[in-house]
Amino acid sequence: MSSRQPSSLWVPRVDSLTEFGLLISRQLTQCRRYGGHLAVLWLEACPLEHEGGRREQGCPEAAAAAAAAAGTARAPDANELMNAVGRRVRGRVRGTDMVLQVGENSFAVLLLDAGGFEAGLVQQRLMHALNGPYGVGDGVQHVGLQMGTAVFPDGGVRGADLAESARGDLRKRMSRAAANT
Repeated sequence: MSSRQPSSLWVPRVDSLTEFGLLISRQLTQCRRYGGHLAVLWLEACPLEHEGGRREQGCPEAAAAAAAAAGTARAPDANELMNAVGRRVRGRVRGTDMVLQVGENSFAVLLLDAGGFEAGLVQQRLMHALNGPYGVGDGVQHVGLQMGTAVFPDGGVRGADLAESARGDLRKRMSRAAANT
């Protein structure tokens, strides 16, 4: 059996919010021109030590900084895990939606013809679908997920602004969750 991924489940990767903004500029122009709806769902996936466990130290920022300081690349299993998360996200949204990996542990889902209500439904569905185990390498791994949303034009009129608004929503949700525990 070939180790190549089916092209329909391949998730492109960008390294910055600026690159993300450039990639979605065409969709934003069409929304402005024709009065369309668009939402961005931002996901951060962090490897867990075990199911229901805690996040690895300071993931993802501290882990990336530690790897950079040590002059090492991410472990192959970490790359495989994020590829598996990306494929699962791609498989759980509509074919017309765009899924991008942004950096090491983040994903942006561009939901076309969707507002806040639809983005909330997709978020609930993805939270359920993505929290399962991932067969990676010779074992099973789990991820901790956080999600936030932003809707055009309220969340911003540029792609990077929408992504930053969705990340801000994610941080607010994390703060509320921490305050409730």
